[in-house]
Parts: sequence; structure tokens; C-alpha cells
Amino acid sequence: MARPKDSSSQLLLPGLTELSAGGKTIRLKGSRIPHSKILAAIDESAESSGGLVEVYRSRVLPIKTRTIHLLGRKSSPRIADTLLGYEVQAGYKRVHCPDRATARYLLIFTEIGCHSIRLPYDPTVTAELLPALEGSLARLKDGIAALFSGNKRIQRYVLQRVFRHLRARLRKKMGSDPEIPISDGTGSV
Repeated sequence: MARPKDSSSQLLLPGLTELSAGGKTIRLKGSRIPHSKILAAIDESAESSGGLVEVYRSRVLPIKTRTIHLLGRKSSPRIADTLLGYEVQAGYKRVHCPDRATARYLLIFTEIGCHSIRLPYDPTVTAELLPALEGSLARLKDGIAALFSGNKRIQRYVLQRVFRHLRARLRKKMGSDPEIPISDGTGSV
């Protein structure tokens, strides 16, 4: 049974008035968690590479790419070695990849919960993008873990909501291209 999607289903942080993420102090209104502000603070803490969405927008979208359809909801994917290469497995979905760099690239966006994503044709470009994309995702996870270090339940909840904001930003950046639908993880495009 699905939970209602109203604002009252948000977890609350009673007793906290501010959070510190990415070197910034975020003031809390009431006891609600400001997911988009947490994402922005952690993304801005990256000195050189920028956030995941910025790297994707500036370095993937301008080049020749193809569309890869993924599971479309947040999951815990894994990379499996096969006889003919690699495959990214998430739930019932398996995406075959010719090389490990492509598999690692798809793993990032599968973990976030994207429905489909653009993949550069050139695997050397994909390999060049990996450090920035993986670093951005690791910073995001580590920042949320440090922010809510005492409570794994809140960490999971905030990470899911931040991933929702990431998917929305990716959709917004790709909004001009009707060929590429990216879902919000709920199954709808």
C-alpha cells in the first residue's frame, strides 16, 4: 500500500534549529528537513568539479550520446562480470555494458533512481567523467551521513528525498529534449 504524498508524511527533527552541511549553516523552519538546501550546500562544497547535475549538463549533454533505459526507481544496484562484459543489475532490470567504465557510469544513475539517462558513445569520455560523478555522489552520501550521524533511518529518508531533488534537476536540465524522459522514481515519466 502506497503512502500518501502529502506534506504531513515528512519526517521531523524536533529540537534542532540549524544544520551544518558543506561548510554552510542551514536554518530550520520549525522542525522540517530542508532537502533542497542540503543538496545545494553539499553540491557547492565541491571546489573544482561541481555537482553531479552540473557535470552531467556541461560535459554529457553537449556531446554525442545514446539513451539507456534504467530501472526508474532508487535501488541498490551492483555490477556483475559476465562472459561478454559487464552488466548492471538492479531489481529485475539488467543492463549489459561492454566495459567497466560504462557499467560504473550506469551504476551511479541507477542508484539515484533515473528512468533513462544519456550515455556518451565514446567510452574514453565516460571514463573521464567517472571521477567527478562518483566523487559528487560520494560527497553527497558522506555529507548526509555526517549531518545525521546518529540516526540511520533519517539518513536513508534524507538521501531518498535528496535523490528525488537530483532527479528533478536532471529532468529540468534535459527538459528541452522530449526524446529523453527521466522519471522521478515513482514509475511515471
